[in-house]
Amino acid sequence: MPSGRCRAANQEQFSMIRRFDEPVVFDQTISVIDSHTCGQPTRVVVEGSGIAPGTDPIAAREILAQSRDWVRRLAVFEPRGHRSMFGVALIEPANAGEPFGVVYMDANGYPDMCGHATIGAVTTLFEAGYLTPEPADLTGAQTLTLHAPMGVLELTARFEAGRCVAVAFRTPLAYYLGSQELRLADGSLCTAEIANGGQWYAYVPVENAGLSIAPENIDALVGAAVPVREALAAQLSLVDPVTGVVPQVGNIVWTSAPDTEDAQARNVPISSAGSFDRSPCGTATCARMATLAAKGELAVGEAFVNQGLVGTLYQGELVDAARETAVAGFIPQVEGSAWMTGRATFWRDPHDPLGEGFLV
Repeated sequence: MPSGRCRAANQEQFSMIRRFDEPVVFDQTISVIDSHTCGQPTRVVVEGSGIAPGTDPIAAREILAQSRDWVRRLAVFEPRGHRSMFGVALIEPANAGEPFGVVYMDANGYPDMCGHATIGAVTTLFEAGYLTPEPADLTGAQTLTLHAPMGVLELTARFEAGRCVAVAFRTPLAYYLGSQELRLADGSLCTAEIANGGQWYAYVPVENAGLSIAPENIDALVGAAVPVREALAAQLSLVDPVTGVVPQVGNIVWTSAPDTEDAQARNVPISSAGSFDRSPCGTATCARMATLAAKGELAVGEAFVNQGLVGTLYQGELVDAARETAVAGFIPQVEGSAWMTGRATFWRDPHDPLGEGFLV
């Protein structure tokens, strides 16, 4: 089983090749494991991030953002990734038995939380052998924690004969901010429900775009989110009770009824980078449940199944009301499944003018 520690031999193998008679040294090199969670990709950087074991996720995020942003660019940007690729820099524990940590990375930067990437990262830890269920052939559930920029995440991994088949994450807080009426550039009106589940989201019925949630409509849905986002930037007046300021809301979530009896709702989030979630989106599901509960449409402990763009489902519930927080909110839990899709080592050729990545 892999230990997760850098292996000098492997690094040497991939850090240098010979082009004709000239050795080319790749000084920016990362090793990754890819997966998808209900359709949404996660790329876990398992070697090369330069983050020391046991580093606090917020401190690790600062290191990456200030001096090693090339790690994010290699993992997320084209030609190795795309706008909707999501990266996780793995932080190994300082001592055996302690929790792993993560830093989330996307085309916009370094978010506090990501649900699908949490599910993908934890599944990868078990399926790639960094963690082992107890017993190794477990059929049942095992609890664990993960350190993230948002805080300590409580997790439950489900196993069938030792294989991780689903992961549920529980975050410290999701809360509803309120409803904001917006006048769009074309003069039309729409109402956005604003909530936070680890990131900020604005929920708008997809009928406002004159569309339906379907893969063939995604380009139009991405385009229709732009005027809503612009209106929010100019008109949002709701003050976040946690920070005391009006939040910047870049994620527009189109909502609709599901097309299956197995779900209660459907959505597709569109980020300010123009990316979109193929899965139902874990943090958006958390914030949506908090919104429904605040409006009396969902009870604590009641199941909420959310459908995503490609038809996959997340199982959610609010496990409790948040206590001793600056805002009236809830503790949400969301479960989904992930599957590993491959391993790779990426490097930047110092002669490549686009080697550190780009977005189109």
